[in-house]
Amino acid sequence: MAQGILVVHGEEIVQPPVVAANSTTFAKDSPVTINSSGFLAVISSSGEKVYGYISEAFASIATNQTGTAGTFQIADNTAARYAPRVIAPDNVDFWADSDVALTDTDIGAYADVASVSSGVVTMNLVAGTSGQFAVLGLLSQFNPLAEGDTDKIVMRVAEPTTSGFTQD
Repeated sequence: MAQGILVVHGEEIVQPPVVAANSTTFAKDSPVTINSSGFLAVISSSGEKVYGYISEAFASIATNQTGTAGTFQIADNTAARYAPRVIAPDNVDFWADSDVALTDTDIGAYADVASVSSGVVTMNLVAGTSGQFAVLGLLSQFNPLAEGDTDKIVMRVAEPTTSGFTQD
């Protein structure tokens, strides 16, 4: 399993800091959301809005949420109230493994997160009219070194946290 940011179109935008949820494993470039408690978490199911992509791999400590509400620190990911750097999803092409091989009908359709393992997502190619990500194509269409991989797909966020809507 693998994932990553393929390209940032234009300027890379960094999101405002959000404290990471307790005991959470983040892989580099994990798509993240703000959970119902107000903490940063890896997206783990469909319907969760995309806040952005984490820029480092780390595991938050069991007491990361401990401390004064509204405070955070960015220097030490082994101390409480750590808020990692998050790249905004607005102008980012992201790639990840999918649960099945891409077909022509998946291009232009939508995908949701199917599962997460150690902070790395696998996408569900639903080929539907709604989803967290819009499918752009195979990674090999954008990167010749990925030739032959029919389950590595390139996407853009369709349901960002910054938009207060869901697709019907």
